[in-house]
Amino acid sequence: MKSVWEVLLTKAEKAVRLAQQKLADAQQKKNLALERSEKLDNMLTEYSNQLREVQLRSHHTGEVGNYQQFIFQLQSMKVRSKQEINLLEEVCVKARKVMLTREHERLKIELLAQREREKFEIEALAFENREIESGALQQYNSKARG
Repeated sequence: MKSVWEVLLTKAEKAVRLAQQKLADAQQKKNLALERSEKLDNMLTEYSNQLREVQLRSHHTGEVGNYQQFIFQLQSMKVRSKQEINLLEEVCVKARKVMLTREHERLKIELLAQREREKFEIEALAFENREIESGALQQYNSKARG
């Protein structure tokens, strides 16, 4: 039969694994958001360079306006991307705190379970020693009588 501490330890280990998975998921979402942000940066640079080329070679206002409008949309997406990254960073920090708390709880329970195992081992050894001593005493008494 499992002790209470062993059952609690199993539950604590499960909670740690779940918290680790949530942290990994949050970190992955943040990494994807960072990749998207980097792609937006690259697109902003590319289209800004193209706008400068168009402005140098031609003063066609329609084409320049299209580039400016697209760059404005990219900048707007970049602002939302930064907000998303900040939010995901907060989610990661919270998930990391939860995971560390769960791990701390697991370690405490593991220590208590270990103490209980050691206590039972000591009690078993003491019982075994008493049995050996009792047997030796009985053997001694029977030899002394005989």
